Amino acid sequence: MIDSCLDAGRGADGLAHRLRPGGDTLVVVFSQVRVPEGKFGLERLFAGTTHSLLLLNEPDNAWYRDRGDAIDRRIGDAATACGAARLILYGSSMGAFGAAAAAARWPEAELYAFAPDWRIGEPGSRSATAGLAMRDGEAELGGLLSTPRRGAARLIVGLYDPYDAGVGARLAALSLPEAVTVVPLRSSHEVHDHLYSLNVVRKVVATFRRDIAAEAAARRLLVPDVDWPAHARLAAARAAFDEGAGLDPEEVLGLVPGVNPGLTLLAAEAAERAGDAPRAERLLAGLDAGVVADAVLSGLPKRYLKEVPRRRIRLLAAMGEAALARRVAVEAAARFPNDEGFALAARSG
Repeated sequence: MIDSCLDAGRGADGLAHRLRPGGDTLVVVFSQVRVPEGKFGLERLFAGTTHSLLLLNEPDNAWYRDRGDAIDRRIGDAATACGAARLILYGSSMGAFGAAAAAARWPEAELYAFAPDWRIGEPGSRSATAGLAMRDGEAELGGLLSTPRRGAARLIVGLYDPYDAGVGARLAALSLPEAVTVVPLRSSHEVHDHLYSLNVVRKVVATFRRDIAAEAAARRLLVPDVDWPAHARLAAARAAFDEGAGLDPEEVLGLVPGVNPGLTLLAAEAAERAGDAPRAERLLAGLDAGVVADAVLSGLPKRYLKEVPRRRIRLLAAMGEAALARRVAVEAAARFPNDEGFALAARSG
């Protein structure tokens, strides 16, 4: 039995936990990738809440694969110890898939899953990037969410990440239970960090009574009428490119209507692969200027935004445009003063 906030550690099953008893709402938080042993993802987010809190982590970064029985034991013990009347499963990326898998086994639970993979080890997914491979017969996200449920399930996806946009498109094409809602946002894979920086998730987790879609809409992040087939084509183009296919940058730019940084980044990569580095740099320069001019885009997570000037600096240096590369580095260093890489590039040359 888990009965104390001091009852924490990593069991023989490889799953680490920490329980903080509180109110009759039990929030189970699945850590994201690369959270070291002894730590738990998103712990600080919930530090000021009064909920009972069960923090889970799998430091091996295996997307909670084969941990279902251990997870269920900990949830069951924690719910009993805390007298939980309400159960909420919460996670981002690796944690989102773990939470969604648990939600299939706990249909009364509410689910908040931010940027989950569709399938563990699927090409293009974050789990594949972490080195995991697909297994025959292993559950996909759509199957996990198709089971009848009483608790509301919210899948929050950032449309600026081609893979995540494709996950949203696949979900939108299914006949999912009414309790399942896809929340498409003007954001990247780091959508949880984005919403945290804008105080959206902090408002939501305080009581779990606020509608996260409405809170995102107030920040101009919600996309109410998504062209899902177009985003499915974007995801397919990204996957084909990652497999080595050549793409026409102009055709890429026509895949999705409106401004989408993930689309422009792919078009720039396609131009570079085709040997047209100047075209790639011009696309990135236009995206960089658009980000600075747009209040929503400029509020994206810094580690996502930094990728654009980094690519520009690399391309310009490769083209022999040292002075222009340094100018971009100076501008980036001013926007991101804590980034030593930009500061070093700005001093060089």
